[in-house]
Amino acid sequence: MSASVRVLADDPVGVLVGAAVAKGARRLQKAVRMVEKGEDDAIHQVRVSCRRLRSDLKLFRKLLAGEWAGALRADLAALALACGEARDLEVIAVLVKETAHSEDDAAHVDYILSTLTAGLAQASARSSAVMLGDDTAALLRTLETAPELSEKAETPCGEALPQLLDGAARLFAREADKLQPWTQDDDWHEVRLLAKRVRYAANTCATVLGDEAKATAVQAARYQELLGQHQDHCAAADALTGLVADAGSERAFTLGRLVERHRAARKPLREEFLSLYHRS
Repeated sequence: MSASVRVLADDPVGVLVGAAVAKGARRLQKAVRMVEKGEDDAIHQVRVSCRRLRSDLKLFRKLLAGEWAGALRADLAALALACGEARDLEVIAVLVKETAHSEDDAAHVDYILSTLTAGLAQASARSSAVMLGDDTAALLRTLETAPELSEKAETPCGEALPQLLDGAARLFAREADKLQPWTQDDDWHEVRLLAKRVRYAANTCATVLGDEAKATAVQAARYQELLGQHQDHCAAADALTGLVADAGSERAFTLGRLVERHRAARKPLREEFLSLYHRS
């Protein structure tokens, strides 16, 4: 949390809620300033900041009063979505470079990469326009207001936080238990989001709960890393498939080869995740 706010187990959990929201607001403000300055990775940092703050608001939803948190989560989701296309295309372009090899037609690969790069430039421009627009400025002003808390926010941190973290972990485990090697991509994606939520929740709670919460965050990060790689390959396969219609028969053949490589890359990642998850 903020260096100026030390939260103890006996403190009302509302103290941690306020500190977490304030920290999330500062993180998002910093990321938006990065966009204003045209810094590298700025769009990605805005997206991450939105997701982390939304996760905290989700974690603390029963401790927040009124409609403030729900509306704010919706605004943060919209801002993160505006960043998504550019970030996804950036990751996909890197994956295409990594999976292309000497058997592929070099001219076709260059065409694919140039198409992705052009799309990335356009998506980045659209994302920047949103992040520097009036709606984002209004969102940042909203975050300057301290959240309104419910009566439950008076519960001591040492009592409330284990329950909140356990709830996030149980939801992740419930959905992860359903995964099989043949499970659809969307279900794997949903478990990735739940792993990320556990990681963020554990990091937020660790300021009070200490090593146990830190260990939970580390484990969730391992899950998230594998599932994130899986999702990147799924997104790459979908994006490349979308280019086939306008590519011509020869380029379509190269696209098809790349698509199959990304689809094949899912299998070892699924096996590694399931092995790690069931060992834990």
